[in-house]
Amino acid sequence: MTNTNNSIIGIKDFFSRHRGLQRNNRFSMSFLNLPRKIPQIENFDLNPLSVTVSGRAIDGVADNLAGYGLGRTVPRSQKFPEGVMLNFAITNDHQITYFFNEWFNAIYAGGRQKGNYTKPFQLSYYDDIIYDTQMNINYLDPNGNINATYEFYEVYPVECLPMELSMLKNDLYSVYSVLMMFRDFNFVLPTIPTI
Repeated sequence: MTNTNNSIIGIKDFFSRHRGLQRNNRFSMSFLNLPRKIPQIENFDLNPLSVTVSGRAIDGVADNLAGYGLGRTVPRSQKFPEGVMLNFAITNDHQITYFFNEWFNAIYAGGRQKGNYTKPFQLSYYDDIIYDTQMNINYLDPNGNINATYEFYEVYPVECLPMELSMLKNDLYSVYSVLMMFRDFNFVLPTIPTI
């Protein structure tokens, strides 16, 4: 009996069965149902340099049953501790910076932004500003077709990372990094036609 795990035929069979390997630089993204208070993105391209998709964890609670050791931890909920990190190149017209700043302001703006220093802590309703917003991240095949999609629900920005402005580094462009939080997600595989 011969072992074909490392043979050329076995390797070709692996790639054929799985339709190749997924490259990490073939993706696209889009937002759906953005809040009305922010500028719509039809006017510019939303092409991040990189996207870091959140981890996923199961939270548990100790059941405190008597016995040896510490007992069991019973799963009770899930969490997404890191959110989704988006990194964009900042263009000379600062459209991406303006877009996310307006989104932050739509969620919460201090007195200076709203022009009312007596009521600086006014927040928009969750249902108006977050509930319907969705973000899709599509994995693309070598031909640009979608072969899998992350659908993130109830998405909103929570943090913009510091932007470095420096005369010490030549010929580097500025990057805008924003952390997006979400309530839930769905991973969708399209129906694959049989050959």
